[in-house]
Amino acid sequence: MVRRTPCEAGPSFHDIQVDKSLQRLHKRIATEASPGFEQKFQFVEGLKSKAERRRTRAFLTKQHYRRKRYEELESATHSEDTSNIAAGAGVSTSKSSNAPASGAQIPKDEEREIVETHIMLRSHRVRTSFIDYLGRGRGDPFNSYPILATRDVHELVDHYYFVIPSLVHRHWHRAVRKPRSCWDLFNLYRKHEIPFLCMLHHAALHLATLKGQKESLQTMEFKQRSLEAVNRSLRLLQGPCDEWTIMGIGLLANAERVWGDRQVARLHWGALKRLLLERGGFPGLQHNPPMHTKIVWSFIAHSWPTMDGNPAYLDETSDSVGISMGNRTQLSGSAYDRSCDEFVEFLSRRKAQTLKALPSTADQHKALKDHPFRTSSFRAGSELSTALENFETGYNDFEKRRAVDNCRMASLILLNLIMAELGDFSSQTEKYLATLQQILEDDDDDSDLSAEHLLWTLLSMPTDQGHYDRVWKTSRLIGVVKRTSSAMWSTIENILRNSMRLPANANDLGIVLQQWSHERFLLEAKSPVDIHTDPARWPTKTSLEAGVNQTLCSTHCNICPLKPATY
Repeated sequence: MVRRTPCEAGPSFHDIQVDKSLQRLHKRIATEASPGFEQKFQFVEGLKSKAERRRTRAFLTKQHYRRKRYEELESATHSEDTSNIAAGAGVSTSKSSNAPASGAQIPKDEEREIVETHIMLRSHRVRTSFIDYLGRGRGDPFNSYPILATRDVHELVDHYYFVIPSLVHRHWHRAVRKPRSCWDLFNLYRKHEIPFLCMLHHAALHLATLKGQKESLQTMEFKQRSLEAVNRSLRLLQGPCDEWTIMGIGLLANAERVWGDRQVARLHWGALKRLLLERGGFPGLQHNPPMHTKIVWSFIAHSWPTMDGNPAYLDETSDSVGISMGNRTQLSGSAYDRSCDEFVEFLSRRKAQTLKALPSTADQHKALKDHPFRTSSFRAGSELSTALENFETGYNDFEKRRAVDNCRMASLILLNLIMAELGDFSSQTEKYLATLQQILEDDDDDSDLSAEHLLWTLLSMPTDQGHYDRVWKTSRLIGVVKRTSSAMWSTIENILRNSMRLPANANDLGIVLQQWSHERFLLEAKSPVDIHTDPARWPTKTSLEAGVNQTLCSTHCNICPLKPATY
């Protein structure tokens, strides 16, 4: 601030009000201390060191008067009437007697700026909160959020970053010491407004579920803000959609799939597929591994079995069937038909490889001993074997298979693709399994390994050049399998699981293989799907309102439906 010189004109109305507030401030500070002032020093006498007592007294005194100045200033500004301020403007042409004399004590610049700011805010009838006094830099010290850091934002960030992960891990005090996937995703979301708002929408939905509420003001606010941000971005498009908007639509689709409306979720998934195909599908996200993993995982875990396109295709011949109201989805051929044939070829090849790998000669028995990871990793009772065990979700129809089923099937497909490509007994397979085991051990906190976590790990560990091709093929194949009946689903799962375990003899494997019929599989996979009728055993409105199966959970979840399958 610049002090007025005697040669300048009379003080302005603004300067007079600042001087009045300063005089009132210092007069009230000079009064006696508050009744509770002495109580703050009672514990100081218990300190052993004289230096510690002196420093503590100084600190408490400083904090006390700092708080007192703030409270006095706030009460002074709020009690000031606007009409009196306006009336005082008429007499401010001459030098006021309340203006400080040349010899009067001038307060510090910092205090004067605070008072001046309050006068300006009050004169414009602006009511400020404590977070406004602190400023955005204090609320978000490193300016790391793409939106203003309000109290709701801080609460939901804390819920997403700490509360939700603490529900997923058995021993959170040990798990918190290691990097978590949700923290990597948080650092990804905060780079742009759209995914950050959608993340807050997820956190608000989960927080409302914990409180027993179907919907809260926070969920409505951040859902509306997320939709506005996405629509604003789509209106400005002049080419392929940017990846942040795609990520936001994916998060909205997940939220509706888990907590919201089924038809709205279908609309989000359809839009996401079309926008991704315009960018070239999943390969267009290959440069951003966390985003690629999140989008692919979401498609596998949460998307419905439809024929209206799959972003995992590498060419332009993709199924893009327009879904009109009241009509059934019709087969368009091309990519989806190729995926059906691709799955039949994959399973037939895997069956033949498994039969050849059964130990019947001395060389094959030696191969088993030379590859301990391949032999023991999927043995009954192992961590991987337990995560890949069948878990009954309570729904027979493919429309309501939950994330745990989809992730388990996708993990089986991806692991069998690796064995089929690298060989059951090869140095590359052994190295891959050793790396996987090390990652799982480093990430262990004594919690059971879930199928969702296993799939995330498999998708996010590129070990060779063919990793992404196998991931995209897995997405195509799981999209086909999702359209089969529960009996066919179980048959496919048993075949893939036994191929990983390497049965002791051909008879055990033959019992499983004889249940497979590729003709029946193709008939089920290519049957049209009615997207407007509720599938069998769909939860009733009463059960949904009660929170039954509202949130997807992992295997052996003890706090369902409060535990989310993903972040």
